[in-house]
Amino acid sequence: MKHILRLLAIVMAFVLLFAAYGGRVDPEIMTLPSLATLALPVIALVALLLMALLAVFGQWRAAVILLGAFFLSWPTLRLISPFNITHPDADPEKTQLKVLTMNVTQFNWVDGEHPSKNMRYILDQDADIVVIQEGLIYFSYEQLKTVKPMLQELYKKYPYRKKHFFDVGILSKYPYTEVESSVLSKDTTGYFIKAWDVDAPGGELRVVSMHLSSMRLSASDSKIIETMNKPSGRRNRARSVMKKLTGGFNTHAGQARAMRQLLDETEGDVLVMGDMNETPGSFCYRTVCGDDLRDAWADTGFGPIYTFNDHHMYVKIDHILYRGDLKPLWCRRDKAGESDHYPLVALFER
Repeated sequence: MKHILRLLAIVMAFVLLFAAYGGRVDPEIMTLPSLATLALPVIALVALLLMALLAVFGQWRAAVILLGAFFLSWPTLRLISPFNITHPDADPEKTQLKVLTMNVTQFNWVDGEHPSKNMRYILDQDADIVVIQEGLIYFSYEQLKTVKPMLQELYKKYPYRKKHFFDVGILSKYPYTEVESSVLSKDTTGYFIKAWDVDAPGGELRVVSMHLSSMRLSASDSKIIETMNKPSGRRNRARSVMKKLTGGFNTHAGQARAMRQLLDETEGDVLVMGDMNETPGSFCYRTVCGDDLRDAWADTGFGPIYTFNDHHMYVKIDHILYRGDLKPLWCRRDKAGESDHYPLVALFER
């Protein structure tokens, strides 16, 4: 029995490490590591429960094996579940910058009757810079009945803004110039990258808003378990989900490389915010971050969070990344608005 438990611990340790570092493997070469990284939070929880069980029954060597796997996996696990107990103190001699990113799901335009809770939330936060995804693709949000009651407040608070004809946009208290790049000319429906050089306190700051392609998973795709008693239905559903995930991972890999090209062309302070449709530690996430971008949540947050809240698929796919002289003081996820994404807000000093 002792040997079986030790073998189980070794297998679980291997699975944990495989998931933690699966994001280093290009999904165009092999998809399984990307799938494992997507499942990392669940795998880590199972490994943690097993380690606790082994310790309770006195199987210390087996428990130590798993403890070692957690230690080796920490560089990735901290991206998912950081444990920053305190926040850094603000420097009174430096300027502060509050930023917000939110996938607004077209400001609930289908409703047409009630004021947009997403816009209300954005205005109440009073951030210096806001980037928005899924604004409106074909016409301006200013035409929406759900937004019109707040337009005067919006214009006063954010005199510099980009209308959201092309999905992503910016609301800013400071003037900016739109960045031109060969990378940015490749935008297509469902995949958008826009960038602006903002004349922010402390000097010019490049702000990049991203909305990478959706995995196109539907509510029915999250109900595989409900078809467990129907082998054919289970196989068909699993095949559909796998096809969507595989295609999504491969598509994101190319989009991430394009994003990285833009960042390599950029000097100075940079903020990258938005809906990546990928979890921390994934190949896409690692490619975008490269060796120079850091994650505001990983550096100041506490515990695991999710930003996507629909279809029972609770994952963190929205991010605030930064580099340069920016220092995050805090970052939080608010359960606010009426979107299938929750917003992320962060305070920086520079």
